[in-house]
Amino acid sequence: MHAAGVICEFNPFHSGHGYLLSRMRELVGPDGCVVCVMSGRFVQRGEAAIADPYLRAEMALAGGADLVTELPFPQSAGSAEHFALAGVRVLTRLGVESLCFGSESGDLTLLSRAADGVASPAFGETYAALCRGGTGTASAYAEALRAVCGGTFPDHFPSSNDLLGIAYLRALRQARAELGYAPAPHTVTRLGAGYRKDILTDGEYPSATALRALIREAACNPAALETIPDGTMPADALTALLDAIRRNEVPLDSRRLMEFFHILYRLKSPADCEGYAEWGGGIAAHICRHARAEATPEGFLASLRTKQFTDARLRRALLFGALEVTEQDLRREPAFTTLLAANARGCQFLRSWRRAHKDDCDFSVVTKPADAPVCRQRELTERADSLITLCFPAPRPAGDTMKRSPVILPDRQKGIL
Repeated sequence: MHAAGVICEFNPFHSGHGYLLSRMRELVGPDGCVVCVMSGRFVQRGEAAIADPYLRAEMALAGGADLVTELPFPQSAGSAEHFALAGVRVLTRLGVESLCFGSESGDLTLLSRAADGVASPAFGETYAALCRGGTGTASAYAEALRAVCGGTFPDHFPSSNDLLGIAYLRALRQARAELGYAPAPHTVTRLGAGYRKDILTDGEYPSATALRALIREAACNPAALETIPDGTMPADALTALLDAIRRNEVPLDSRRLMEFFHILYRLKSPADCEGYAEWGGGIAAHICRHARAEATPEGFLASLRTKQFTDARLRRALLFGALEVTEQDLRREPAFTTLLAANARGCQFLRSWRRAHKDDCDFSVVTKPADAPVCRQRELTERADSLITLCFPAPRPAGDTMKRSPVILPDRQKGIL
């Protein structure tokens, strides 16, 4: 069976994601498999996902996916480098032929040229020097890229999804060197609203940022979702989301962890934290100092923001320090991926994969989190679960999401796994 894969968050799933999956369907044909490796509990910005992974995977099935498995933690909450490499490693292990991703440029040649530049030692040196000189991280990245590559790049390149595209191309090269095989890259031009646009517009593919804001509003005022423009997300996906909101299961909110973080880092010294991922370069002293100086969790969070440390990096540091995630953990190859959702095509693909890899001890697809092999990845997944269950509108016992089962289309359940 032909298969194309995407590394994603679907936070939440919307019509822009559906467009990308439709292009993947064109690539593999009606009998091929559209595979999604999707972040689970925590996403790349270091936040709790707006909804639990099983609901988001169910929405993805409604939008054209055949098989959804989990991008492991902690890489799902890591920087672009770790997020991309873990996703590529999972897709490569699953044997998909193509990696598809959206990008603002839609130009694979341009992205490949940029990936060459970022891989050079000169890029890292130039980028670090610019950051030390006070240039913001995004501007420093673009400036270092132009300095190393020479020539010209389009204005506003690289944008958010271009950055991930560069990381994917670098990850594909590394996976090919490690495993002797990697999917072929295919990029699709991103259409619709900008990545951080916070307003939904009729007739335009939405931004996930705007959708998350509306979902949070709907938690207090369910009528808010009546304002969602037609076509913002597939009808079945919207139904699943509305049902979850009515059950008080959405939205998850990382702000519920801020009191814990504030207390935790009041009790820590910088030396306690410097071994954790994202805690270098002075961020350990910065966080611990402000945890002691600020009287409230809200003041603590607000005081952390600087030009030197992005919001995403600060959130990742808070999370990784609490769960004792190290740089080695982020670089470790995934030992397993968890099945979140599948339809008949996805189950057929997974059956074939399992038959071909029944003797593979290095990597597995587990049907339930509780079936995962005992390893560092499972240990960190269980720790993440202990925090994410506090982020639900009605907090849950630790281990709750570890007991979940995959979403399988109901008319095809018997005997398909």
